[in-house]
Amino acid sequence: MKRILALLLLAVATACAQLPGAYRTDYSLDEPKARLAVTANPMASRAAMEMLDIGGSPIDAAIAAQMMLGLVEPQSSGLGGGTLVMLWDAPTGRLHAYDGLAAAPAHVTASLRTDTDGRILPGEPSRRGGRSVGVPGTLQVLAKVHAKFGRVAWKQLFEPAIVAAEKGFPISPYLHGILAQPGAAKSHPDMAALYFDAQGQALPVGTMVRNPEYARTLRAIATQGAEGWLRAEGAREIATASKRGFRPTLMTEQDVLDYRAVERDPVCAVFLAYRVCTAPPPSFGGITVLQILQMVQDRAGGRYDFADPAFAHLYAEAGRLAQADRRQYVGDPDFVAVPVAGLVDAGYVRSRAALIDPAHAAKNPKAGTPPAKVAALAPDAGDPQSMTSQITIADAKGSVVSITTTINLNFGSRLMAGGFVLNDVLTNFSAAPRPGERLANQMEPRKRPATSMAPTIVFDAAGQAVVAGGAAGGGPIVDYVASALIDLLANGATPGEALSHGHLSTAIPGKVTLEKGTAAAALAPGLRERGQAVEEGTLLSGLGFIRRLPGGWIGAADPRRDGVPAGH
Repeated sequence: MKRILALLLLAVATACAQLPGAYRTDYSLDEPKARLAVTANPMASRAAMEMLDIGGSPIDAAIAAQMMLGLVEPQSSGLGGGTLVMLWDAPTGRLHAYDGLAAAPAHVTASLRTDTDGRILPGEPSRRGGRSVGVPGTLQVLAKVHAKFGRVAWKQLFEPAIVAAEKGFPISPYLHGILAQPGAAKSHPDMAALYFDAQGQALPVGTMVRNPEYARTLRAIATQGAEGWLRAEGAREIATASKRGFRPTLMTEQDVLDYRAVERDPVCAVFLAYRVCTAPPPSFGGITVLQILQMVQDRAGGRYDFADPAFAHLYAEAGRLAQADRRQYVGDPDFVAVPVAGLVDAGYVRSRAALIDPAHAAKNPKAGTPPAKVAALAPDAGDPQSMTSQITIADAKGSVVSITTTINLNFGSRLMAGGFVLNDVLTNFSAAPRPGERLANQMEPRKRPATSMAPTIVFDAAGQAVVAGGAAGGGPIVDYVASALIDLLANGATPGEALSHGHLSTAIPGKVTLEKGTAAAALAPGLRERGQAVEEGTLLSGLGFIRRLPGGWIGAADPRRDGVPAGH
């Protein structure tokens, strides 16, 4: 316990030294380490390393990190959300994908904006409050994976976060920036006592905050186990808290108890000399990333230069074609027959790449017809969003985990239960379908909404895991991950180099967004000459990647947020 507290105090000092809005010098670790953890907050990275140092597996480390992130980065992930896990187990040589995404309850309406009497609800209020809460899956998926791959006792994984919740943690620059937005105190009444002063102002960066209610919850889960806590009190607390807000939830305590995390088959494709594997549906992020990589390789002629408007145009057109496919075909595979193999088939993707005009942007790219029997689905104009967090960890045996975890929009539903924030994931379903129409991502009982999250692990020709990571950041996650992989695998960049480049995103239909204030903004004239509708904007990615070198692992966290790598 003394060692844990010492590590936490070191992390506190690191966090308080960070400057809001500035690229830090500690976001990249380029000296190879045998064991490495990259998370969105220094305290979470330290908690992960504490588990690795006592012989824990990457999954043990990831659970400790997630419990800490639920405390120090509560706007992005936690017990009230959902999680995707990609795991390479080096001793067995097997790759696993686990789906712990939050799901719709057993009783739903046609869409989140459709009330129980059929009336259409106003858009913005519907995105928050009890009705928006999906049945959480993070705790269940972590418990499921720990039962198979954990090496440290379940109870011990919670100790770092319990210590920090009881002793206090510092308000980080990124958290403060979200809380300091105009009207935030009024919009976040459940968080007022934790993060705001008596005048409704966000507490300054570095202010020490305690969350004893979260500590109580973690102690209960640590001693009772995930299932025991849910049955004793957790399911009731979640369902009760979700009755508040704009509209009360339709979720019941039984919905929470009935939830099951599931293992699914990873989806993989070849890019250059590598095999890139990522999360399957309900993630559309994984398929979109793989399509972009293959299309770019087919048309780039071996030159992958994001500073060149010609390449940026090629990348943008590949992204727009991939987005058209996912909007039509990708949903929860337990409800929709997603043509996964067809969508990433090399021949099909090559035929899509052939549609790219190097001189002119396509006006309105349509979905293709992949080589598989597909249902008659209508194209979807919806764009799921999630702000999320990324955890990437490797141990000395070569096992790797890449986890993307979320409560959806910042602070999710803006409701709290047991000291943690509840998600608003039901906003990620499509609008209500028209009569006679079926959408891949329409809301249905117990269905999991599509997500952009794309935790990824890359293998070399010998079958060794050599790169792993993923990103936070909503719809543009696919671009953050795809562009980072291109830099890492095609250009030989270090994670620190790849993650500090300016971003380009095609997540908004019909537009190319360039990250303002970065070198990417200089692409605007060249892209406009090719007919792209360009805008500059803030692209707050939350990337976390690691790379294997002969001497161990190097890695980086996104310099736009609070994260740091930690390694021994």
